[in-house]
Amino acid sequence: MLTGAPDLDDVAALTDADVEGLLPASALAGAQVRAVVAAREEGALEPLRHLRPRAVVVVCGDGTAGRATDLVLALVGPHIDVPLIKTAVLPSWIGPLDVVVVAGDDAGDPRLAEAASRAGRRQAEVVVAGPLEGPLRESLGGPVLDMSPRIRVLERFRFAHYVSVLVAVLDNLDAVRMSGERAKLAELADELDREAAGNHPGNEMFHNAAKELAARVVGRPTVWTAETPAGMALAAHAARTFFASAGSISVATDLHDVVAAGRLLHGAALPTDYDPIFHDAQIDGPAAEPVRVQVLTTPDREWLARRLTATLPEVDIQISGPAEAPTGESPPSGPPGLGDLVPLMILALRTDMAGAYLRLVGER
Repeated sequence: MLTGAPDLDDVAALTDADVEGLLPASALAGAQVRAVVAAREEGALEPLRHLRPRAVVVVCGDGTAGRATDLVLALVGPHIDVPLIKTAVLPSWIGPLDVVVVAGDDAGDPRLAEAASRAGRRQAEVVVAGPLEGPLRESLGGPVLDMSPRIRVLERFRFAHYVSVLVAVLDNLDAVRMSGERAKLAELADELDREAAGNHPGNEMFHNAAKELAARVVGRPTVWTAETPAGMALAAHAARTFFASAGSISVATDLHDVVAAGRLLHGAALPTDYDPIFHDAQIDGPAAEPVRVQVLTTPDREWLARRLTATLPEVDIQISGPAEAPTGESPPSGPPGLGDLVPLMILALRTDMAGAYLRLVGER
């Protein structure tokens, strides 16, 4: 931490330092989900009810919308009877039988504007999930399904909005068979509000999961990882949101690569000639910290994550609730589904708020 920076449990100092309103903004995930639920109840997605699309195509970039799309496609893709496609540019084969979701934070992005315009001309069903303004609005040649953000927050805090819009779009395709558990967005909003309340600045670190996570990451080279594709989408979001919020440099990579690196992680931050016996913190400065691994997982998979990372020297298992006792020696059967949406979204909110806390205590 920088000299004179506020302590994580110094509420007054944190509040004074938060001149950008990062903590309140990062805590609005539940409100964003409720806004999507309200738009759906108002009939914004009603034209999708009896549609049997050839494909659902999400046009987005690499930002927050792209990571949210990766998460939803990983959870829903194996369980729905329609192809789900993520792309940066609208495919040439788009036609009247397709649903196109335009998702991105930059309404001036020509790729988004061109995708919305061309999909409309080809009579595809167009859903706009990003800000409906500027060149994007001007490019529209016909009616669209407006699911643009109703809660104004910084772009990096719109993860919950994009996830809930995509889930709502897929759930509204009543003519398309989707197996497994259905998402209950209203319940998701309640859980996100509960997590945000627990991460309030007035709650001390030992009762505040976001503060605790920030303390585990501050000043440490960090690797974010997971054992499922959905978890990896969340790991990529965590690495980028910590960089965007606090300038904290970290990386997201596959869990098997992390395990393969093994003991190399312990000395990755140390120079080759480092000898702790001759290190003087007052003369040489603080010693470089070893790499810390943050594994993002769900309660029912925690025991598996611990088994896979048992040989790693510096690892934290991040879950959003109490661990469930393993029922056997084999991992959970079948691919993850929407039943994992709530615990993963709670972790997404926690990482957003932890990144805000790091910014306020001066992490660079």
